[in-house]
Amino acid sequence: MTRINTPETNTPETNKVKLCAAVLLSALLLAVLQTAPASDKQQLEAQVVAGRAFEAAVWGMPLVNFDAMRQAYFRDAGAQYNDIMFWSRPSDWRNQTTTPNHSTLYVMFFVNLKDGPVVVDIPATRQAGLYGTLIDAWTTPLLNVGNKGQDQGKGGKYLMLPPGYQGQIPAGYVPVQSNTFNNYSLLRVITKTVDKQDLAEGVDYLKNLKIYPLASAGNAPANRYIDMADKVYEGIAKFDDTFYDAMARMVAEEPVQERDLAIMGQLRSLDIGKGLSYNPDSQRRQVLSQQAKQAQFYLMSGYEQSGVPIWGEQRQWRSLADPKTTLATRLTFVQPEQSVLLDERAYAWFAMFGPIVPPGVQVYMKSYATATGQPLDGNHSYRLRVPADVPANDFWSVDAYDVSTGGFIRQALVVGLDSYDQQLKRNVDGTVDLYFAPQAPPGQESNWISTQPGQRFFTLFRIYGPKQAMIDRSWVLNDVEKID
Repeated sequence: MTRINTPETNTPETNKVKLCAAVLLSALLLAVLQTAPASDKQQLEAQVVAGRAFEAAVWGMPLVNFDAMRQAYFRDAGAQYNDIMFWSRPSDWRNQTTTPNHSTLYVMFFVNLKDGPVVVDIPATRQAGLYGTLIDAWTTPLLNVGNKGQDQGKGGKYLMLPPGYQGQIPAGYVPVQSNTFNNYSLLRVITKTVDKQDLAEGVDYLKNLKIYPLASAGNAPANRYIDMADKVYEGIAKFDDTFYDAMARMVAEEPVQERDLAIMGQLRSLDIGKGLSYNPDSQRRQVLSQQAKQAQFYLMSGYEQSGVPIWGEQRQWRSLADPKTTLATRLTFVQPEQSVLLDERAYAWFAMFGPIVPPGVQVYMKSYATATGQPLDGNHSYRLRVPADVPANDFWSVDAYDVSTGGFIRQALVVGLDSYDQQLKRNVDGTVDLYFAPQAPPGQESNWISTQPGQRFFTLFRIYGPKQAMIDRSWVLNDVEKID
C-alpha cells in the first residue's frame, strides 16, 4: 500500500505546488470516474475511500489516542477540564491506558485553551519526587515539570498559551506555547516505597497541584481531585468505525497545521475536515471499521519492530523507539524540510502516552520474544531471571501488556512486579526470578505476573534513575525464557 510522505515545508512556493498537485489529482480522478462504467466507478470510489481511511488512521493515531483518554476522563472519571485525576495506589488492569507502569502514582489532567491561558501551578517536591510533562493534543511534549523539569523540583506557575496567543505574560509565570487548544499532562509521583504511609504522603503532595484559568488567578476556583484507584478507565482507542468519529471531532476542534494541508485534502474523501459534515452511513462505517482494523494490525507490528536493540544481537530487548527519530525531533517526528515521520509517530502513540523529553530519569526496554525468537504467548509459562544489582537509583519494574492494545491484560490478577515489593523471593546470589504464566507456578505466587491463554503479550522493563552500568550497558538483562 502506498505510504504518505508529507514534506514539512512552510514556503508559499511549496504550498502552491501542493495545491496544484491536489487539483491535478482531483481532476484526473474526476475524469476517470466520468468516463468509467458505473460498476467501475463504484469500485474505484471504494478503493479510494478504503486507502484514504487506512492512511488517515496512521496520520491521526496521536489525535485519536488523545481523544480516547479525554473521553474516558469525562466519562469514567466524571471529570471536567482542569479537574485533577490520580491513582492513589499502584495501578491494576483497570487502568486501561497504553503501557502504564503499575508502580507509579499517576496524575492526569486535561485543559482546554479556547477561552484563554490556563495556569498549571506545580508544588515544590517534598518527600516524593515528581516527573512529568505538559503535552499537546498531538502528544508533543511542550515542557517538563518537576524534579527534572523547568522548576527543578522547586515548584512553579506554568502558563499554557493557546495557538496564536498575543497577550501579555504576567510576571512570575513560565509561558508554555501550545499549537493546540486541547492539552494534557501525565505526572508521575515517585514515592520512596509503596508502603501505606509513603503513598499517603504522595497523595497529600499531589493535592497541592492547582489548575485554573489565568482570568481567575485572583480568585481561583477550588480544584477537584478524583481518585481512579478502584475504577475502570477505558482510555485506549478502539479500532473500529468510531476511530474516525474521534478523528473528525479532533480535526473540528484543532487548528490545521501547515504540515497537514495535503492530508486534509485527502480527508475530504471521508467528510473529515473544517466545515464538513461527518455523518457516514452504515455502508461507509463498514469500510471504516475494516480499515481501522487493518491499521491496528499494521501499528501492532510496527511498534513491535520499532526501537533499537539495547544490547545488539546479544538480547531481544529493544528501546521503545529509535532515538534518531524521537530525541532528534523531540518526539514531534517532524524533520524540517524533509518529512513528517507518520509511520514512526503512529507506532509510538499506538502503544505509549505521556512522554518526557529528554527521558533522563528512566530507561525503558521492551521484549516480545524469548532468546530464540519465539513470540511470548499466554498459552505458555516463562521465566525472567533479573541479574543482581540492577543499576537503579530509584527502582526497577516489570509489566506485561496485551499486544493488540498496548494496555494491561484485562482481568489480570497481577499486572507487574517491582523492586519496591518486599514479598519478592530473591535468590541467594541476588538474582530475582519472575514468572509470566496464566497460573502462578507452585511456590512462586509472590514472583508471578499473570497472562491470558490464547493472547500474545509483551513485557516492559523499566529502570528509574539509571546508574552508569545501565548507561554504558555493562549490566546485561537476561532474555525471557520459556519453561513449559
